[in-house]
Amino acid sequence: MQISNRVKRNISLTLSIVGLVGIASRILDVTLAPSSGRAWFDLFSIIVLTYLCFDNYLIYRRRVKKDI
Repeated sequence: MQISNRVKRNISLTLSIVGLVGIASRILDVTLAPSSGRAWFDLFSIIVLTYLCFDNYLIYRRRVKKDI
């Protein structure tokens, strides 16, 4: 079974939105403990993961527009 590009696009968008919520949560952690290395590492990692999800969303969005 093959998953369509439209479904992959929707999944990537959903993960991007969840990532934005995670970024907000991690920013709160950093503001509560700015000297915590763990809080900064968590913030950086969620930013990278959210970027990758959003990048996948843009890729699948272009594919859906081109009808691939």
